[in-house]
Amino acid sequence: MPLRANLQKLVERARQLPPLPAAVVYPCDVDSLQLALAGAFAGYLAPTLVGPDARIRDTAMRAGLDISRLPIVDTADDSAAAAERAVQLAREGRVEALVKGMLSDGALLTPVAAPENGLRTDSRLSHATLLDVPGRAQPLIVADDRLNVAPTLAAKRDILSNTIELAVSLGIARPAVALLAAVDGPSAAFASTADATALKAMAAGGAMHGARVDGPMTPDVALSSEAARLQGASSEVAGRADVLVAPTMECAVMVVRTLVAVTGALTAGLVLGARVPIVATARNETMESRIASCVLACVAARAARGRGPLDATTAGGAPAREAATRVAA
Repeated sequence: MPLRANLQKLVERARQLPPLPAAVVYPCDVDSLQLALAGAFAGYLAPTLVGPDARIRDTAMRAGLDISRLPIVDTADDSAAAAERAVQLAREGRVEALVKGMLSDGALLTPVAAPENGLRTDSRLSHATLLDVPGRAQPLIVADDRLNVAPTLAAKRDILSNTIELAVSLGIARPAVALLAAVDGPSAAFASTADATALKAMAAGGAMHGARVDGPMTPDVALSSEAARLQGASSEVAGRADVLVAPTMECAVMVVRTLVAVTGALTAGLVLGARVPIVATARNETMESRIASCVLACVAARAARGRGPLDATTAGGAPAREAATRVAA
């Protein structure tokens, strides 16, 4: 197994924290149960299984897994019912994170985004993927490769703010953020460059938790000091980016998958913008990646708790935003 230096740092932080109470939602498959057991054994999760008791126990028995020490909150054998109950547990303060089991993103996030009884904050939901890239001294964070397909400028502001807040919670005090585009300057051919310019201006006004934000910027300039030198980029973000914010979900997916394929990076991801972190793993993710996402949730949740109660506004006192939350099915 490759050395995961950045993940190991997060694991060491998580081990110094109390176990994170987390609802594992509709864990009716072996992978979800193994993930809950691994988190409990390692000490960074205090998992509660939320779903149909009989089916969960039958799945565990068939797989030879001992879940006798894990509490189960029984629901109807329906993923939507399990998600609604898990959200209720989070609202009551009985859990501080949600972990996706055998259900779709939409089934999990629909009750989260409910205006009255959900877990919404003043921000849109977004997703961030952390990559532990071999040879990098710090993790790299990419947004948004899961939820917002073609975000508006208002949505991008929320994505940017959510992702910077995550970076800060991981100990990156002044994250260097690159707003990605196809070219390094304003261009009528690429609408994303106008959005990047506007977001940079917002950040310059102090609205982004003290992050260093620059763009539009191409990925090579953002990541490579040599590419930045050759193209004459003098920005303090160029060649030093901690966070990449892509103009669309399609672009973000391509960035993440290219980096994983070329470097062998490990990924971990979180849904951000809710009152608790949400681990929404994909079915093709490795167990190592799933565990990394839970460790990430543990560190992020404890950092958020240190900033104030769950119902507080996001750090920095950002005003309420009216952008609607979009849930990917």
